[in-house]
Amino acid sequence: MTSDKIRPLINDIYNTIKTHQVFLLTTHVRSDGDGIGSEIALFHALKDMGKSVCIVNDSLVPQIYKFIVPASGMYSYPDHPENKPEVVISLDCPTLDRLGKTQEIIPKDAIIINLDHHISNENFGHINWVTEEMCATGEVVFNLFKETHVNITPDIATALYVAIITDTGRFTHTNTSPEALRAAAFLIEHGARYQEITKHVYNTNPYNLIQLNACALNTIKLHSQNRISTLWLTREMLEKTGVNAIDTQEIAEIPVSIDGVTIGVLLREMTQPNWVKISMRSRNGFDVNSIARKFGGGGHKYAAGCELQGSIAEVQKIILDELDKALWMK
Repeated sequence: MTSDKIRPLINDIYNTIKTHQVFLLTTHVRSDGDGIGSEIALFHALKDMGKSVCIVNDSLVPQIYKFIVPASGMYSYPDHPENKPEVVISLDCPTLDRLGKTQEIIPKDAIIINLDHHISNENFGHINWVTEEMCATGEVVFNLFKETHVNITPDIATALYVAIITDTGRFTHTNTSPEALRAAAFLIEHGARYQEITKHVYNTNPYNLIQLNACALNTIKLHSQNRISTLWLTREMLEKTGVNAIDTQEIAEIPVSIDGVTIGVLLREMTQPNWVKISMRSRNGFDVNSIARKFGGGGHKYAAGCELQGSIAEVQKIILDELDKALWMK
């Protein structure tokens, strides 16, 4: 399963885990199913090894993933335990800056292990296992466990299944591979509670979130001869419906789902005034990561994002001009 090139890397990770006792796990700001599922799976595995381990994230856990959160040991910054970690494991995060304020509690002498599958990853760790070939960071963690003979319990299997199913869009995105499907089958065989996952992640939408979707859909527009679609989420919409921005991640999939659209763009007003979060999705081979990187962001070829200063209308014009130029050059 593992190439000769990867085997020394896995050995480095395993030996680092084996020879240290205190661990901090973290993921990117506005954490998603892959980041959260990966860190929770690793949390359980390290606990089973007798390690002292905690999870500290910059962001709150989205409502749909709270059912897999451990009873204790998981924190949202600035809350965190006092014990100093010897090893920090970053999951699904392409840069140190994307860890947000959690960076502030990483000791200067801590060993950083960077596990990720983003093409834009900057290899910031002392040990880096970064591979775009895997569908999710959850698949990286899964392979680490398989290769080091970690006992995959039902809690670990459930967390990893959340990581894989969400980052493949329920096995509909182009990153759905035979390996991803085999991993999912293995996890179900080892107790992944897939019916519980389906219920919480996809079939338990709060009424106010449905109301927010209705407000957002009124803003949808087509551009560039109907090849680009945009959708807005304003602070007013969020305040009116009482939805936390962390629970709006799935809305980014709506614009690109329109028939004939190549690029879908969600523009969301951030808490910080005059800043807009841009989430792009694409198909038909268009690389939105290359666009996001021009504005200091990044991600994957078909799913990427960035943040720009300006009003939502001003930011939309900037991003549409760049997308339109790239689209017609293609």
